Amino acid sequence: MMLCGSTAAATQTICPMFLHLSSGREGGEMVIRRLLEDVAGPQSIGRGPGTQRRTVLLTGASGVVGRALLQRLRDLDVVCLVHRSPVSGPGVTTVQGDITEPMFGLARQAYAALAAEVDAVIHCAAITEFYRTDGSLEATNIAGTGHVAAFVAAANAVLYHVSTAFVHTTVDGDRGRTAIGYAASKSAGEELVRSSGVPHVILRPSVVIGDSGTGEIAAFQGLHRVAAGMFAGIVPMIPFEPSWPIDFVPADIVADAIACVVQNQVSQGEFWVTAGEKALRLDEAVVVAVEVGWELGVSVDVPRFVPPEMFDRLIGPVFLDALPDRIRRNVLRMLEFFTTYLQSGQYKPSSLDQLVALGARPLPDQRESLRNTLLYWAAQRGYGPAETERTA
Repeated sequence: MMLCGSTAAATQTICPMFLHLSSGREGGEMVIRRLLEDVAGPQSIGRGPGTQRRTVLLTGASGVVGRALLQRLRDLDVVCLVHRSPVSGPGVTTVQGDITEPMFGLARQAYAALAAEVDAVIHCAAITEFYRTDGSLEATNIAGTGHVAAFVAAANAVLYHVSTAFVHTTVDGDRGRTAIGYAASKSAGEELVRSSGVPHVILRPSVVIGDSGTGEIAAFQGLHRVAAGMFAGIVPMIPFEPSWPIDFVPADIVADAIACVVQNQVSQGEFWVTAGEKALRLDEAVVVAVEVGWELGVSVDVPRFVPPEMFDRLIGPVFLDALPDRIRRNVLRMLEFFTTYLQSGQYKPSSLDQLVALGARPLPDQRESLRNTLLYWAAQRGYGPAETERTA
């Protein structure tokens, strides 16, 4: 059977085996069954549920959520499927592989041995950049998810699929359009998981910021880019309503929620790992960023909020055209971030209360978490009182 697994193939065909899911659950199960039988015959080869210490396969271990999970999954044996970035930790082993390839690019014997070892799979690996047009969104977020689901079937395991709370993103006009490809790829990945026939849980984290206590994060995200723009003085205005909620969750809270579901051996359901109605208002988040700047001796002006329609119709064309190309690109990316993640003032659904009932940690103070993540970013970027004093 010929499978489309490479990025090049995805660019040309967007892996039609995975995308043609309109026939629903039966069609998805057939796709996974074909993959599974091609690898290991019609019977699953995993050891199935047992009473011994459980082993989890983690994809995307070098990413923002994956790194935080490695700190949390200490009661389990963790095998990390790594592609390019190495990872390490107590009780952690690694296997070199690529989710965009059938059987993760492993030899048949190695694939079967891995499947026989694993009880659960936490699938965090994903392309999250909005601007990818090289087929990698489809190759990783769709075809890669199909390969993971096929492995789960072979291992007789449970799949914990980490999606996004912005899976249903839509656009109104031109702004936010670049995020549609990412959202569509995550939506297709979810549909593939639902129709695969394997036991699964779907988890939808919100915007992930740094650790609630330290602010540490594996890679800086869009929110950090916005802070960089404010610190650089290129965000004189924000074309959104100040009362709109901006939903974010610290990485350690996201990791704890996922780990709690895995350790409780939940095998079905969908969970929104979001702040929901506890989200800060946009103007409250902006105040935190401005105050962090002032605390570090950086002269940060408070941006002016303007109605979105006024900016798009009157201000934006003049303002953007006057900017140098590099700054204009940065401003446009910040606008894309806000457009995608503010969602016209709507609160996200949240399952945090349900997760807390399972033993997960509750959401910490949002202002303090944001402050800590910005302080960590600022320290990594060289901001601080001492630096300010030298340049004053």
